[in-house]
Amino acid sequence: MIEAIIVVCLAAAAAYLLRPLLVGAVVVVVALSAAGAVAAPPDRPSIGLLLLAIDARVDHLRVSEALRISNPGRPRSIELRGGLPPGAEYLTFHRGVESYTRTEGGFAARVHLGTGLSEIAYSYALPTRRAAAIARRFPLDVQRLEVVARGGGTRLRLNRGRAIDPIRLDGESVPRWEVRGLPAGETLTLFLDHLPSSRPWLAPAAAALLAVMLSTGLIGRIRRPREHGEETTRA
Repeated sequence: MIEAIIVVCLAAAAAYLLRPLLVGAVVVVVALSAAGAVAAPPDRPSIGLLLLAIDARVDHLRVSEALRISNPGRPRSIELRGGLPPGAEYLTFHRGVESYTRTEGGFAARVHLGTGLSEIAYSYALPTRRAAAIARRFPLDVQRLEVVARGGGTRLRLNRGRAIDPIRLDGESVPRWEVRGLPAGETLTLFLDHLPSSRPWLAPAAAALLAVMLSTGLIGRIRRPREHGEETTRA
């Protein structure tokens, strides 16, 4: 059985990508087959689609995660415990959560799920340098996950899944990656490089400059005594 899900995804960067995630202009039609899905109990909630959008800024990432949760059973309230990458700051929930608290390494959110589909969206900031490896785990089975990353030629790859055709936003080619059938609690690692940085040249350039200065200083010190000795001999 094939389920067609129409997803409104990233269209431009704004407010931790929340607005583009929820009301953007790029529409992606996804076909999910039972063969590639994670097996789950008939009445257990699962994430039909998870969109993870990364906006790479100078020295930090703005990350938005939008979850479309499928609940085949009766309406229920659940506590959703999610992890966050180390160093994540400014966690903000935008929709779908009644209340939440920060926990060590993540959050605990109270969520009411009606029968059918519900949406949760939240965002956070993550300090970075020129490259980053981000480990993510999710508390429910994920049928399909899509990652998009934009910003200054950022490169993206994951430890599983596959790269799919990029999209163009404001003249920029935005890379995308797709993962299907991610079990609850399994670690997914995102690798990003060529990230914007305020001074990406500082460490190697400073080391090279220091080496040049040291070598020049040493050579100068060696030459000066020799030249002085030669002048004394001539005198």
